[in-house]
Parts: sequence; structure tokens; C-alpha cells
Amino acid sequence: MNMWSKASKNMIANNDVGVQSECGKLDMVVMHRSSNELTRLREDNLDQLLFDQIPDLHQTHQSHDAFSQYLRRHGVHVLYVKDLLLQTLITSTQACHTLIQGIISNSLFCNNSTHEFMLALEQWLLNRKPEQLVEDVISGVAYSQHELGTSTHAQTLLKLNTFNNEFIIPPLPNLLFTRDAFSVIEKNVFIWKMAKPARQNEPLIFHVIFHYHPQLSISGLQIVQWQTTKNDEDATIEGGDVAYLGDGVLLIGCGERTNRAGIEALARTDLFRQVIAVVLPPQRDYMHLDTVLSSVGRHAFTLHTRLAKMMEVFTVETRDMNYNLYDKVQWVSHGCDVRQGLEEVLNDDDLKFYDGEDEETSIVEQRECRHNVLAIDDCYVVTYGGGDAKKGLVAMMTRENECKVGIIPTEGLLEGCGGAHCMTNAIGRRVK
Repeated sequence: MNMWSKASKNMIANNDVGVQSECGKLDMVVMHRSSNELTRLREDNLDQLLFDQIPDLHQTHQSHDAFSQYLRRHGVHVLYVKDLLLQTLITSTQACHTLIQGIISNSLFCNNSTHEFMLALEQWLLNRKPEQLVEDVISGVAYSQHELGTSTHAQTLLKLNTFNNEFIIPPLPNLLFTRDAFSVIEKNVFIWKMAKPARQNEPLIFHVIFHYHPQLSISGLQIVQWQTTKNDEDATIEGGDVAYLGDGVLLIGCGERTNRAGIEALARTDLFRQVIAVVLPPQRDYMHLDTVLSSVGRHAFTLHTRLAKMMEVFTVETRDMNYNLYDKVQWVSHGCDVRQGLEEVLNDDDLKFYDGEDEETSIVEQRECRHNVLAIDDCYVVTYGGGDAKKGLVAMMTRENECKVGIIPTEGLLEGCGGAHCMTNAIGRRVK
């Protein structure tokens, strides 16, 4: 057993897996240190692959390493996606089979390809070693002899490429934002269905890991099948919209990436005492709830003021006062003032909302993803540096020592329009 597998095994074995809230003591996270998938980005595919700009991979590594090292210095164990997936594939033939079948099912060509094409793709993947499969599903595979090779199956794939697509397996540059493909809530794992075609293989990776990883699959986590009806086929949920506040209370954004069908499917699981939905403008600038509102502590959030009175707050209810199921899920409005709405539904008059000192500053802070904070303890967060030293979000949070804020660099990370919260996914967090 090599050093990384020993380290990950010990981390999982020695720490309680499960997430009790968004702002308790953070013990363990999953992160992804980007690699060759970022080199696939070009000006003509940025929109398709959901990036704003092309990052410099060296800068990405430096900034991401600074972030992960900060977490480790403050008692947070960091597990990497590649390590977890490779360990899973090495130890489970079934995991390899599930990954391969998922890649084929998610292929852009699945519904339009000949049987010969799909068979050739399957056989090509079956001949790949676990280390190669990890690279294939994350970095992608281009339609070229250089990447496919010269085997009979590769030649068939090249011959049958009539789709004019660059990749037979699309790269996953957005895997950097590990928050979005799954969520651990209490002892439950939710593998989400993502809204954009470019990210379909990300949930597949975590499906394989949580089902077959030699430690995580026996850690006591239960995978929840949250899509249970035919109407749920169109449901989408992404983890950047999901904030578990503890004690059975779920806060969730409804916007570009998470839709009403997804939220209703989640409410119908009956795993939550209360589901609170905040409706976001359906545009990329506000793609997830955590781009405009993130947990800071038990009684505190960041909040982008520009939208504070534009986002309607609902409780999403599946049962009446007598606990009888409604025929149709009920969306009960609590108004479009987020501050008042959350105070009302959480029954908490002590809620605190942090933002830049004025709207102009808030707009800059939101654009540079500083509202997207990661809580590593109650009122102790990590976010990007570089904001206005006097009027910025960090200055407002640290004024009078109300919060502690750790700062990480933006270079090589901000180009994908995600922040500290996006780049981490907690699998171990406890209430103090």
C-alpha cells in the first residue's frame, strides 16, 4: 500500500464521517487538485466548459496548495478526488465496470451512435488500467490517434467519428469545484444530478467512490436515492445550492442549476424537518446560492446586498399540520426580503448578515467570489483575499473581532467563477 492510500485510510478510519451542519467544526473535506483538464480550455470552448477565463495551471496549483495547506494547519484533513477514485478502482472490479458503463451512458454520442461505435468505446475502456481510467474520466480523451492509440478499437472509433466533436470523453475542469456533485448531510450521501452537460461525469465519479471505496463504502454513510418518481427525471440539484443548517433544517437555492423539481424531490425524501428555498435570478453570475449567501456561523451569513430584497424565500412543505401528505408539494412564500424571511422561518432574531460596506463594494466582492466563504468553525471562515481593506466583506466581518477570516489567493482559481466554499466538500463536520 503506498503512502497516499495509507494516509487516506487513516484519515477516514480515525475521523467520524458525517456532516452535522454548515458551520460546525470542520474535520475532513474532499478537494480536487486540477491537472491536465485545465489545459483543455481554449477561448472557443470556455462557454461550453463553463469557465470565464483560461487559468494558468501553475498558478492554480500554487493557490490551491496554499488553500489546502491552510486547512491542514487548522486541523482539517484533506482527501483528494484522484486518490479516492484510484484507490476505489484498484480494489474493485465492479467499480471499474460501473465507471465504464457510466462514461458510455453519459457520452454525447450515446443516443446517436451505432452499436459498433458503442461496443468499440466499451472495449477500448475495458483495456485501460485503473490509473488510465482516472485520467480518462477527469482529463478527458480527445478524438485523435495520439490519445486513442492504434488498437483495433481505437481505429474503429476514429473511423466512426462523424460527430465533429473534439472529445470522445469530455474533460472536467469544473471538478475543481467539488462542492457541486454531492453532499453529505448527517449520515446521508446525496449524489446530485447536474444541470449542464459538461459536468455529467462528476456525479458518476462520486457515485463510484461512495459505493465502492474500501473505507467510505463501509463508513456508515447511506446513499439516498432522492429521485423516486417519473417527474423527478427533469430534477436537477447542485451542491453549491445546498446548505444544511443542522437539526433537520435545509437551506437550498433555486435558480440556474437547481430547479423546483429537484427541491420538491428532495423534500419528499422526508429526511428534513424544514426545507427553505431561496429563489435566485437564473443567470451565471448567481449560479448557486453560495455565490450570494453562505454560512458564517450558527447565527450568521454572508449576503450580497444587491439581491437581498429580490430573492423570494419559501418553505417547501410536503405534509399538513396533521402530518398527512399533500397531493402536491406546497411552496409557502415568506416574502422577498431575505433577511426578514430567514429570521422568520428560522425563528432567529439574532441573525447577522455580512457584506461590503456599500452596494458598489458588494458588487465587486460578489463578482470576485468573496461571499463564497468556507466555515471551518463557528464564525471562522476562509475566503479569497484582495478585497477592499476598509470597506470589503472581510473588513466588515473582522471589525470588532466578530469573526476570524483566513485568506487564500485567487490566482488560477477565480477563472472558473468559484470560491472557497465551491472548492471543498465536507464529509466530516461536527457541532461544537
